[in-house]
Amino acid sequence: MMDKATLRQQKQTEKMDYFFVFTIFIFLTGAGIFGFFSTLMFLVVGGFYVILNFKYALAAYKNNWFIFLFGLVGVLSVFWAAYPLAALRNGVQAVLTISIFLTIIYCVKLDVLFKAMSTAMLAIMFFNVFSPQTVEIAFTGEIVKVGYFGSKNNMAMVAGFAVLSGVGVFVCGKASFLTRILAAICIVLSLVTFLQARSLGSTLSLAFVVGVSSFLFIYSRAKLLNSLKLNINIIIFLSFVFLILLLVVLFDYSVYESFMYRLGKDPTITGRTDIWGIGFESIKENPILGVGQSSYWNLNNVGALEIWEIANKEAGSPFGFHNLYIHTYVELGLFGFLAVSLIFVKIFIGINGLVLKGMKPIDVVIISVFLIVFSKTFFETVGFAPFSIPSFFLCLSWVHIRRASFYDKPASIKLRLN
Repeated sequence: MMDKATLRQQKQTEKMDYFFVFTIFIFLTGAGIFGFFSTLMFLVVGGFYVILNFKYALAAYKNNWFIFLFGLVGVLSVFWAAYPLAALRNGVQAVLTISIFLTIIYCVKLDVLFKAMSTAMLAIMFFNVFSPQTVEIAFTGEIVKVGYFGSKNNMAMVAGFAVLSGVGVFVCGKASFLTRILAAICIVLSLVTFLQARSLGSTLSLAFVVGVSSFLFIYSRAKLLNSLKLNINIIIFLSFVFLILLLVVLFDYSVYESFMYRLGKDPTITGRTDIWGIGFESIKENPILGVGQSSYWNLNNVGALEIWEIANKEAGSPFGFHNLYIHTYVELGLFGFLAVSLIFVKIFIGINGLVLKGMKPIDVVIISVFLIVFSKTFFETVGFAPFSIPSFFLCLSWVHIRRASFYDKPASIKLRLN
């Protein structure tokens, strides 16, 4: 038991942590509202938090150094990139972003983290519900609402994160009545925003990942020997790999195309398959080092010009390959691809460990947000972009699934307060 002075100090620390997380998330989620100012304030507020908790930030970096590899490869690509300044800028931005995220996730207790996140996202969702901003999908002519998030997929993804943040407040079990009310409103408004996106893929993905995470929770609590669970996990993994290989070997594009047309969907997945084909050509030309961070998208690159034309985008506008692995391989070659892929592999190994040891209720939420990010990597360039919500949740998954936060260490509360 802690004495009154220690408890009072703990509450003060938690209030300060709440303020920083709330402020950072307002600017992180509300980038479409505040524009460049949001990035500046994120760096100022986040950087100040790192300075205040510097020795704990160093511990966070030491215990989670592997997740920096992507940013470091980006920085090193200045030596072979066609546009070294762009490579340096984006590489440094990635390292700074992960530095701030890791410090927050490492130092802030989970219940405080989810309270602050859900309240901040509630504010953004409230403004977004009344946003009239829409876009026309070039391939289908459909008019969809995108709010302050630029695209319907991005709006649905952030709304999904907001829903799970609100749920996290309830499963953490340490929230006041007012906090629970705000979390409930966050869930409702986020669901409204999610449905406004009218994204079938995002809807199915959210339902699927929550279902999988809930199943893993029940399975982890089952009274089975760990050796039996481990064998079951290995069999399931090998079966999944075999199924994927079988689908690749037996894949018939004409059957796939016919199936997509029957569903009323574009078989190119809004031009993605055409874009990926161009990306593979670049990979063949630069298989080891890639072209360098942020060096592909320039007016002197024939492949980039062709993609802008396919996507009906203005030449020179920011764009990506709509696939994290292709995008990373094109820019950072084999080393960047391995840095990204191994991060996901290590998180899946961490999930296996949780299943064997027994999951907590909050793990359902954390695994769900991870699976959302992971599922999006095949159709979007998400997870490692500087100053982005998916990057935060990837770092959150990395730390807490692997039980590598400050509060996973014994006697940590008194240590930090002192």
